[in-house]
Amino acid sequence: MATLILRPGLLPPILRWGSLRQPSTVLMLGVDVVYAQQSGRAIADPRAFNGRSDTIMVGRLDPIRNTVCLLSIPRDTRAMIPGYGTQKINAANALGGPELARQTVSSFLGVPIDHYLVLNVHGLVDLVDELGGITVEIPKRMRYIDWTAKLNIDLRPGFHTLTGNQAMGFVRFRHDALGDIGRVQRQEIFMRAVLDQALKPESWPHIPRLIEIVKSHVLTDMSDAEILSMVTFTRAVPRANQQLVMLPGRFSGTGDWLADEGDVRQIAARLMGSDWPRANKTDVRITIENASTHPDLGRRLARLLRAKGYDVVSVRGLPPGEAARSGMTRIIAQRANRDEAEMVKMDLSGHGEVVAASVGDIQSTVTVVAGDDLEGVVAEFSIR
Repeated sequence: MATLILRPGLLPPILRWGSLRQPSTVLMLGVDVVYAQQSGRAIADPRAFNGRSDTIMVGRLDPIRNTVCLLSIPRDTRAMIPGYGTQKINAANALGGPELARQTVSSFLGVPIDHYLVLNVHGLVDLVDELGGITVEIPKRMRYIDWTAKLNIDLRPGFHTLTGNQAMGFVRFRHDALGDIGRVQRQEIFMRAVLDQALKPESWPHIPRLIEIVKSHVLTDMSDAEILSMVTFTRAVPRANQQLVMLPGRFSGTGDWLADEGDVRQIAARLMGSDWPRANKTDVRITIENASTHPDLGRRLARLLRAKGYDVVSVRGLPPGEAARSGMTRIIAQRANRDEAEMVKMDLSGHGEVVAASVGDIQSTVTVVAGDDLEGVVAEFSIR
């Protein structure tokens, strides 16, 4: 009984009380602020759900495989919206509500979607504040003011525990070179932090209040019991079984996000837990980011990986303002392609933590954030 209550992650998912019993796919939308006119003034409506979807995620919760997979779809992705033709996918919710959004995303990915959940930005603020804040690493200086949208974003690089309003600014900020794609990457950082927070026992007593907040700020077709079962399951899934990835694609001339049909099929198959043929090394495109204290480690690592048959797209240092982190290498699977990242890890003599996320170089399939632990591997290769 103690294990059931205090350490649910040690039990098979099917035996966890109140947990999910069958795999479920959920469309999660974060809607933009909707304004109503009152006495000639635009007033934000805290309970409106009919805005364009700033955030679009498809979550796959699988108690059989004990995994949680989140696929982020950039809001500017071009897609066919039934009855309205091809346009940005974020318009679907504004045109026909969550049912049309679910139909659009399901058809786009070619996968069935069981439920939907629409969250307005006011709900995000309350959820974060109830948890006592969420700690994330701010990758760079973020400063932007928009009094019309009531946005005052002022965040500095480094690890910070964000309040609800700060978290809203972090996930909505898009004023950098990557625009909406950069925002999707930050949303993944935020979701990873939320999942980590959910695993901490001190967060569990907040679950009843969190569900009350969800009921106030969320539009969903799920019952309270269904939401609770998903929360109970998700908080017990180990970090290694969590995947957060972004739909791969490229920018069009108009700034829209264009996804290749083959990439969509492949990432949808991985989302649903299907096996996908292992790629050849020549198909794995690698970006190396040197986060070590050795200035030439990235260049030497590139020679090693090329010798092993990989296509090294680029080698770069850390972004301006970031200090060398040394420590352990991170191997980022950009497209839910954990098998390819594991293959790279094997060729690095088992060094590195494999992370399924889309926070590396969007033009690559695997990003190696090289730490000091690779110095020995690279040095041994260099003297052969």
